[in-house]
Amino acid sequence: MKHATLLSLILAALTASAAAQMRAPEPMTAAQFASSTAGQAVNVTVRVNRSARTELDCELLDRVNDGLYKGTGKRVELYLAAETPIVMGSMADLKTGAVIYVEGVATTAWHADVKKVVVITPYVKVE
Repeated sequence: MKHATLLSLILAALTASAAAQMRAPEPMTAAQFASSTAGQAVNVTVRVNRSARTELDCELLDRVNDGLYKGTGKRVELYLAAETPIVMGSMADLKTGAVIYVEGVATTAWHADVKKVVVITPYVKVE
């Protein structure tokens, strides 16, 4: 009986651990991004206002839950090098209204260099 209980506990722990690893990373809030320093890794969710070759002008979004985000009114400028990986989409998807999750590095206030983009437009709603 002891072995069955122990096995149940181990399986429950492994299942919980695997589920936690499958969740998307939680993006920074507007306050966290505003206080980031040059060179710091940043993770944000934004809505594209305008894209021009290597630059994206965006609105920072705050996460309400996995499928719902809220506009903050805070403008963010992102630099996107040609070789930046784009997951679940392509450069053509980075148009006005697109919602993207960005991993990057802060450069100056409200600016960041993008290291990876995940297009989440079809999977989320913005209030």
